[in-house]
Amino acid sequence: GTRVKKRFVKLPSTIDGKPDYDFMELYIKSKEQGKFNDYTNYINKRIDSLKKSKKVLPLSEKEWGEYFLNEIFKEIQRGKRLKKGDHKHGKIPYVSSTAMNNGVDNYVGNKEKVRNFSNCLTLANSGSVGACFFQPYNFVASDHVTKLENENFNKYIYLFISNIVSRLGEKYSFNREINDTRIKREKIMLPINKNGKPDYDYMEQYMKNLEYRKLKQYIDKIEHI
Repeated sequence: GTRVKKRFVKLPSTIDGKPDYDFMELYIKSKEQGKFNDYTNYINKRIDSLKKSKKVLPLSEKEWGEYFLNEIFKEIQRGKRLKKGDHKHGKIPYVSSTAMNNGVDNYVGNKEKVRNFSNCLTLANSGSVGACFFQPYNFVASDHVTKLENENFNKYIYLFISNIVSRLGEKYSFNREINDTRIKREKIMLPINKNGKPDYDYMEQYMKNLEYRKLKQYIDKIEHI
């Protein structure tokens, strides 16, 4: 407490040598406005790119079918154990079983004796069992998550399916994990096309329409603030 009173900080000052609080306020507001403009421009570009998305039936009017997870995903693989004490400082997302922050539990620099995945879903098989997220970037997977991958899926198909897969958490608990044997027996319901196959085009268009509606709601709301 005594030392703090003797400390100095540099601040913008007025011509009479006093802290210029008006300048500080206006400066921060201008920085905030700049970031706000950048973000709204980005959102408007996203809206423009989604305008041509096809309209699809509501979920309640769509036919559904039941499929094993290994029928949907070509690759199902658990991550590899990496003890906390072995984490090296770095910038690679480390995905574990947390249900927060898209499953990202840390950032590491480990390159050996780890499993790197990208562009897939991660399913928490213990801890926050059932937490499922789309991971578009390269990441290190812990042994508490399982990779669900199909190279033919894009972002929107993954996002649609992730919401359905996450419901598996209702069957499990912290003490009953989704192990490798159980995951092979798990089934999920998916929309089907007229040929009785999973309707991936529908899933993609449904998510694009949903994103378009949400972004429009956001822009309409901030324009009235």
